[in-house]
Amino acid sequence: MTATVTTLRVRPRRSLLTTAFVSIVLAMVPVFGVLYWFAIQHGSWGLVFVVHLAITIACLATLGRQLTVFTAVTETELVGRGIFSPVVRIPLSAIASVAVVPTYIGQSPDPVLQLLARDASGRRLYRMRGTFWTPEDLKAVANALPVTPTFVQEPISIREFYRTYPGSAYWFQNKPALWIIVFVLAALLILAVAAWVMTIFGMPVGFLPS
Repeated sequence: MTATVTTLRVRPRRSLLTTAFVSIVLAMVPVFGVLYWFAIQHGSWGLVFVVHLAITIACLATLGRQLTVFTAVTETELVGRGIFSPVVRIPLSAIASVAVVPTYIGQSPDPVLQLLARDASGRRLYRMRGTFWTPEDLKAVANALPVTPTFVQEPISIREFYRTYPGSAYWFQNKPALWIIVFVLAALLILAVAAWVMTIFGMPVGFLPS
């Protein structure tokens, strides 16, 4: 059996891991600092510790998963793995076009590159976002694929990118209604957690004056 030779392998920006770790620490310290302060006074610090431990393990597992994310080009396939997705294998023979497009995301003045590999019918096979990958890695992957890549020079908005390349958006992108639902659910979850904590510490729960 002949071993598969990897011609190129890239990983996400290293700064993402550092940013994620710092964000987790900065979020946990004030929240759990207050919870421990209340819990110790009410003799229920053990419950807070269990919750803290569970969240910490989940965060560390996510950070560990980040270390396994990669994109590789072999002699026969384009291979990649995301944080929450399994390994994806795309035969190089299925790739008909590759485009590297600078896009404006949100209010940022700096364009972010998008790499998009499509089949002969225009269907998205693989996409890499410059938010997570360096421009050099995106260009290296594009040049390693078996078709001549198109490097778009003029930046476009992310919405125009989705219109120009139909099907390039992931299921959770370009859907304002979905984000509204997520925001509402997140707000309800925060209220539920706050009410739970107040109940544990014997504090009155209510949002209207009695």
